[in-house]
Amino acid sequence: MGDQDELLVEVREPLAFLTINRPERRNALSVTLLLSLARTLKELAEGSGVRCAVLRGAGEKAFSAGMDLTALPTGLPAELQKEVESKGPLQYALEAVEDCPFPVIAMIRGYCVGAGCETSMACDLRVGAEGCRMGMPPARLGIVYPPEGLERFLRNIGYSATRKLFFTAELFGGREAYEMGMLDYLVPDSELETFTEELARRVASNAPLSVSGHKRILRMLSRRLPLTEEEREEANALMGRALSSEDAREGLAAFREKRDPVFRGR
Repeated sequence: MGDQDELLVEVREPLAFLTINRPERRNALSVTLLLSLARTLKELAEGSGVRCAVLRGAGEKAFSAGMDLTALPTGLPAELQKEVESKGPLQYALEAVEDCPFPVIAMIRGYCVGAGCETSMACDLRVGAEGCRMGMPPARLGIVYPPEGLERFLRNIGYSATRKLFFTAELFGGREAYEMGMLDYLVPDSELETFTEELARRVASNAPLSVSGHKRILRMLSRRLPLTEEEREEANALMGRALSSEDAREGLAAFREKRDPVFRGR
C-alpha cells in the first residue's frame, strides 16, 4: 500500500469523508498519514464547498489503535520539516484538525486507543458505536504522556475523567466512554454511519460563517482566558463579518417566512 492510500478522501459536498486506511494495522497512525491528514484539511479549507468532515477508520475493528512510529519522511520543504520536527507529527496533524475552519466529526467504531484516542479528542464532535473501546495505555507502557496531549483531554473531558483515563490505563466501553464525556453521541453499531452522516449534514446546513466563527473563537477560549487584545479583535471581526453577511439576511428572512434557510457562506 502506498502512502497515498493511507488516507482515503471522498468529497460529497458539502461533506468530506476522510478514512484512515490501514486496517491491517488497526489503523495505526503513521507519520505519512498524519502529514496527509493535515495537508488534506488545509486543501479542503481553501476554496472547496466542504462545510463539515467525517474522520473514520477503515474496516470494523478500529478507529485507530494508536501511533505507528516511523522515521520522518525525507524531502519535505524546509519550513514544513522544521515545524513537524518541532511539534512532532501527531501534534502537527491534530492542530490542523483543530484549526480547520469547518467542524470535523470523529466516527468511532472498534478500538480508539492511545494516539487514536487523542486524535478523536482533536475533533469537534465524537460519535461512537456502542461496541467501541476507548483508552489511554501510557501507564501500562511505563511512559508519561506529553503535556500537549494531556491538555487536549483536560479541555474535552475535565480533570476527573482524565485522571481516571490515565491512572487506570483501562479500556472503556462505549457507554462508560459516553458517561465520561469522551463521546458526544452513542448509537447502536448498525446505526453509526447513518447517524454520523445525518449529524454532519445538520452541521453543514447551518451558516458556514457562523459555524466557522464559533469554532475559531471556542478554539481561542480553550487555550487561554481572558482573550488577548489581538484575539478579541479577531473575535470581533468574525462577529462583524457574520452579522453583515448575506447569510445573516437569509437567516432572518427564513425565520420571518417560516421556512428553512439556504446558506451560501457569504
